[in-house]
Amino acid sequence: MFPRNSHAFNGKKLFVKLAWLISIIGVTTMIASPVLARKFFYPRLALFQPSAYRNYPYRNSNSTIADTLAKDGKYANLVDELKEAGLFDTLKKPGYFTIFAPTDEAFNALPDNVFKQYSKPENRIKVLKNHLISGQITPEQVNSGLIKTLEGSQVKITDTPDGTVKLNDANAKHPSTTTTNGVIVEIDSVLLPSDF
Repeated sequence: MFPRNSHAFNGKKLFVKLAWLISIIGVTTMIASPVLARKFFYPRLALFQPSAYRNYPYRNSNSTIADTLAKDGKYANLVDELKEAGLFDTLKKPGYFTIFAPTDEAFNALPDNVFKQYSKPENRIKVLKNHLISGQITPEQVNSGLIKTLEGSQVKITDTPDGTVKLNDANAKHPSTTTTNGVIVEIDSVLLPSDF
């Protein structure tokens, strides 16, 4: 009989422990990958300048902001409101704009008393201008965390722990849409000015 080789036995135990450790690390990495991808590969500047990032997914439209919004069924309320305020035709013109575009669900979520106040012509245009930025949003603006709107107030940009971008209290949805005259950033609530 040969003596039992304790080194071989210990090596086998070590190999099994190492295999378990690698498995746990692998599973953890797979679970964390989407979160890490959002945090490191979807920078918030890419939300406003999506076509500048080659590996960043974005939607492209060969139409103006106005025409692109009109074609997309989820912005019917926004299109009607922009027409009512006399801003829709502005978004057909050459130039460069960024629009934070609330979906129909965002408009429908406004409480009745807020919607009633919003429906006054002077308030409608004020609120809608709070969703418009003339020109391209710059890295300096994004890094400062504040973007000045056509209405004159500022929208605060923050990152959330899950890697999404918030504009005031609204969640911005990736990917944005580039158009012939700017960028459409989908948001899930209406941005009301601070004095509204």
